[in-house]
Order: sequence, then C-alpha cells, then structure tokens
Amino acid sequence: RCQAMNKIFILRNDNTLDRVKAGLYNELKTAIYDKPIQVTLSLYKEDKTAEQRAWFHTLCRLLGDELGYTLHEIKELVKAEMLPSKMVTVAGITKEITESSEKLKRDGYSELIEATYRLAAEAGVVLPLPNRYAK
Repeated sequence: RCQAMNKIFILRNDNTLDRVKAGLYNELKTAIYDKPIQVTLSLYKEDKTAEQRAWFHTLCRLLGDELGYTLHEIKELVKAEMLPSKMVTVAGITKEITESSEKLKRDGYSELIEATYRLAAEAGVVLPLPNRYAK
C-alpha cells in the first residue's frame, strides 16, 4: 500500500529550493508505493487566508478611522460596491442585503481589497501597502 500522503512543497524564492529538494527527496526515498505516483510542478495559488481576510478588515478600519466611520460601515460599503445583493422580506419589512464576503475565494478577496484601496484613493485617503513577507 502507499504510505505517502499527498505532500505539497511550496517554492517562494531561491532560499527554499534546497529545503524543498531535500524534503521531496526524503519523501520519495522513504515512502513505499504499490501504485504509481505523480509528481507535478505547477504555479502555486493560495486559497483565501486568514491573513488576507485580516488585511481587508485592517484596511476597512483604517479607512473608517480616517473618514469617521466604523469598520463595519466601511466593510458594508465596499461589499455593496463589489458583491451582488438581494431583497429579503421578513414580517413585511424588506431590506436589500449584500452577499457575505465569506463565500469568496482568494481572487474575490483580492478584488475586495483592491476596491478598498480604490475607494480610499477616491476619498483622498492613502492606505498602507501590505508587506506579506516581512519578518
């Protein structure tokens, strides 16, 4: 039986190449396979991350602080610009509700973040750029 689990090795820069080569070599050397395996190289695309969600909220809070609105108010404004909405009626009260951002994948969150930067720029507010790989 195949003792190896699916393994993913992420190359981000030249510093990780030796570590990834060693990890892949060790995985192939120590695993016992009763069926053929496949090794694939492809561009890495992350799913939405907690980091990405947190950055969107940070930008909304910063923009809100500059303009005198809450994080929630700015978040709703950005979502209303980017996401579909629907009318919801309960007990005779009808309201337009914007879809949740939680359904979005990484690309959708990237669009929300870009929309936040765009709205801030249009309002004359300069938001900081992310520094993802800062140590």
